[in-house]
Amino acid sequence: MSEQETVCSVVPCGLDDRSFVFVSYAHFDSEVVFPIIEGIGAEGYAIWYDKGISISSTWTDEIATAILNCSIFVMFITKESAESIYVRSEIEFALNNRVKIVPVYLDGMDVLPPGLALGLNATQGITDADSPESVVRQICAALESNGVAKKDAARGAGIKYKRHKKGWRRTSRNLLRVAAAAAALAVIAFGVSSYVSRSEARKGNYGFSVEKTAYAPAEPVFVELSAVTDKMIERGAVVGVARAGGAHGEYVSFEFIDDGTDRVKLRAPTEAGDYEVRGYSSGNELNASTLVKSVQFVVSGDSSDAFRLAIDRRDYAPSENILADVSGVPKYMLDDGAEVIISKIDAEPGDYLAFARISARDEQLSFSAPEDAGVYEIRAYSNGEIYAGSTTVASEKFSVLGKEAYPFFIHLDKSSYAPGASITARVSGVPFNIGGGAIVALSAQDSEFGEYISSERIGGSEAVVTLEAPEEPGGYELRGYWDRDVLTETGLASSAPFKVEG
Repeated sequence: MSEQETVCSVVPCGLDDRSFVFVSYAHFDSEVVFPIIEGIGAEGYAIWYDKGISISSTWTDEIATAILNCSIFVMFITKESAESIYVRSEIEFALNNRVKIVPVYLDGMDVLPPGLALGLNATQGITDADSPESVVRQICAALESNGVAKKDAARGAGIKYKRHKKGWRRTSRNLLRVAAAAAALAVIAFGVSSYVSRSEARKGNYGFSVEKTAYAPAEPVFVELSAVTDKMIERGAVVGVARAGGAHGEYVSFEFIDDGTDRVKLRAPTEAGDYEVRGYSSGNELNASTLVKSVQFVVSGDSSDAFRLAIDRRDYAPSENILADVSGVPKYMLDDGAEVIISKIDAEPGDYLAFARISARDEQLSFSAPEDAGVYEIRAYSNGEIYAGSTTVASEKFSVLGKEAYPFFIHLDKSSYAPGASITARVSGVPFNIGGGAIVALSAQDSEFGEYISSERIGGSEAVVTLEAPEEPGGYELRGYWDRDVLTETGLASSAPFKVEG
């Protein structure tokens, strides 16, 4: 297939639209992706894809602007798109800017390279891509649940979907099975009886069960399904989480039930309260007559009573290393990309200065303290996609003290030295675990900051530094810098003048 052979009837929206969907795909997959885009557009959603790049514009700038302004980022993942540097750049840019992402795995999840797989491990995507009509339905459901506004809906009856190559392979396997069965009447009889048995087994009552009756905020809720009929699947049967006693169709999270699905992952709400898992036989008619079953549960407490967060100190120098120990991290927090962040004490959830993802049940994370003096907070969130008070599992306050609180002092053993003589200096009061590493530099007295003849890094709060005096007589000084990467007047902590006399 080629871009020239495939045309999409959807006109990309403007970047100033109030609400639109950004679509990322490989041009190789246009024949399959474009009809799906048309199906989403027919449901009334505004869409931007790379056909909307303005003439004479810088295309990378326009794509970046579209990603930042979109309501949601839909990406079609295939072997070809996973290998495309352009698609990978778009995905990484969206992840780095925390844009809401809906991955559509047309070739399965195992085609992703390790780096992207790690970045998307906390993002629930669409994995049933055998039916393009089902993909459209699932994407539109995700758009609706994320509050993406619609424009005027269009007629979509004339859309001709193309099956992805994964679906064609499955069709070929089915044809081979039929051909093999036709070779022997016994095999045909066995196949017919097996099909009837399976159909009869699925005529039972649609049912499900959940693992627990109480969940932490944002914790995954796994639902085990049973006896889902073919007719219900055709009607778009769904299972979802709703507030207990709430109206039909008002849900927090949901999933369509597809053929062969026996386990669904939902999400507990972030707010404490009484909720229920509901199963509807039809996704188009969410009412009492299509409600097959409901199971109640409660959301309460912290995300994890076992989780612990501890820092090594309460006071730090600007840019000093902060060591944060996390322990007792439950598996669902690891699955949800739990994070530790540093923020100002009065900052809103998600407004952070630095962050690190938690990758193990017990580990030590390292941060650099902010450069400005003040009171800060280190917070742990159970879900890297949901920064909210209810997903805050632990927090610790700390202070960054001004440089005047640290008596960075250089004491020379002499006031003058012979050319080439050893200079011994005693250094004290240094917060030695500054991020860039404090140094003592030998410079001419009239030189610019950062211009030095020789230097030595400080390895502790108390240190003895030995340098060699210059050969040229004149005025010099030893300068102490807080950070070897910030050799400026601001980074200068202390100085000690001396002379070289011949």
